[in-house]
Amino acid sequence: MIIIPDVHGRTFWRKAVNEYIGKEPILFLGDYLDPYAYEGITPSGAFQIFHEIIDLKKANPQAITLLLGNHDLHYLNPAMEGGRLDYSRKRQIIEDVTENAGLFRIAESAIIGDKKYLFTHAGVKSGWIQKHKETLGNPESEDIAGSLNSLWLDVDKRPMLLQILADVPFCRWGNSLYGSPIWNDVGDIDDSLEETPGYIQVFGHTQLESEPVIGNHFMCLDVRCAFRLSDNVPIQALK
Repeated sequence: MIIIPDVHGRTFWRKAVNEYIGKEPILFLGDYLDPYAYEGITPSGAFQIFHEIIDLKKANPQAITLLLGNHDLHYLNPAMEGGRLDYSRKRQIIEDVTENAGLFRIAESAIIGDKKYLFTHAGVKSGWIQKHKETLGNPESEDIAGSLNSLWLDVDKRPMLLQILADVPFCRWGNSLYGSPIWNDVGDIDDSLEETPGYIQVFGHTQLESEPVIGNHFMCLDVRCAFRLSDNVPIQALK
């Protein structure tokens, strides 16, 4: 599987997509919008890249999985609004995400070789699942992706999901002991089997300088390059 961490208007993902599309599944970890000004990418440019990725998904519905991150979903819930939000395009972005909701997911799981992986934007905390177990439908640990996606795809239940996804942890200047799967910092994720039993978690969100953080039970990959997960070699950066 090819993993694309936080985009924020960047184009590093194109090379990996062009090489592997149709050959291996490709999964984006979210955060398509809200570029960093110091990288020379404008909000308008990021908005265009966002639509390029949406069109890519439409043209390759089975080959591409698109997750959502905090810099995508904070347009839909003012309680999440963070830095760099593109206020000039806010209404259009809300319409675009809502109209294309079926193209996106909150989480995904996969088996590669003999390992099970759970993909989210920022990682899942077992304490967060317990806190919201009734809203999530009391999921077993192996079905957390299904529970999150079911809420997202249900128009009537989506507001409840957006509410619980607004749990921002203390280290992100929030007031929640347990951050949500779009807000956790890498330091919030416990590198143990108890966090998400049976899974290795794969996420982005915490921008790193040059190297990913690889633990025994998680991988934080937000280093502005694509990665390849395989059943016979360690995770490989595609630079």
